[in-house]
Amino acid sequence: MTYDTKHLRNVVLLGHPGSGKTQFAEAMLYEAKGTNRFGKVTEKSTTSDFTSIEQERGNSIFSTLMHADWRDCKINLMDTPGFDDFVGEVVSSMKVADTAVMMLNARSGVEVGTELIWEYVEKFKTPTLFVINHCDNDKADFENTLEQTKARFGSKVLPFQFPVETGIGFNKIVDALRMVMYVFPDAGGRPEKQSIPEEHIGRAQEMHNALVEAAAENDESLMEKFFDEGSLTEEELAEGLTIALANQEIFPVFCASAERNMGSGRVMGFINDIAPSPIDTPTTTLEDGGTLP
Repeated sequence: MTYDTKHLRNVVLLGHPGSGKTQFAEAMLYEAKGTNRFGKVTEKSTTSDFTSIEQERGNSIFSTLMHADWRDCKINLMDTPGFDDFVGEVVSSMKVADTAVMMLNARSGVEVGTELIWEYVEKFKTPTLFVINHCDNDKADFENTLEQTKARFGSKVLPFQFPVETGIGFNKIVDALRMVMYVFPDAGGRPEKQSIPEEHIGRAQEMHNALVEAAAENDESLMEKFFDEGSLTEEELAEGLTIALANQEIFPVFCASAERNMGSGRVMGFINDIAPSPIDTPTTTLEDGGTLP
């Protein structure tokens, strides 16, 4: 299948060692049927980290390019090393990416590797979303990790989701963009959509309103409609969020368990619907004031 530029998404996975980049990449590929086997890092069977030295060490050393066909887009996916010894692999991948997915460990929050890589996010002005991973771990603390992320990276950090429960009972995610709750089977994979429970609807609505405002703020016509009508259509919301993400006016936050394959499909849906294509991203400005062609 061939794709025009508008339907390409070049995505790089970033994060501190152990945040789950390789396993999340595997979950994305498996959900998109790019592989018929759900490989595990612990079993040395993932699509990336396939070299003998990576399998021996148990971590990424090289960047790995993969791709997944999701809905009407081709997602070119780059898994990168977490250790700063291999930062050259990270930088080279970031230079060709239009969107970054920064993986965070729900057990540890914002870590040293997160901070170091963020310097390149700022330098390259890469549109970035966060995925708080390992939400199924018994020491997971989504709320603390979210607050750390806001404190370190500012008010542009906006949660798009939150888990109903973390730890071993993690299997429900409330999505404030679509205003639904996703309920995953024990084996992970495709979730069932359900109505948001009454006890969570208030928080979800508050988060949804913040997303609508963020979308409207980045387009004058959308802002006028928002003030006149107090809402935006689904298409207008997507348009505004794409502009905001491309200009680093928002940093969306999602939650997941890569190990149990819960949450990767929704992130791919967001990348398909909202993340900028190569023609949507701002032109790179050179130090002498010029721009790249």
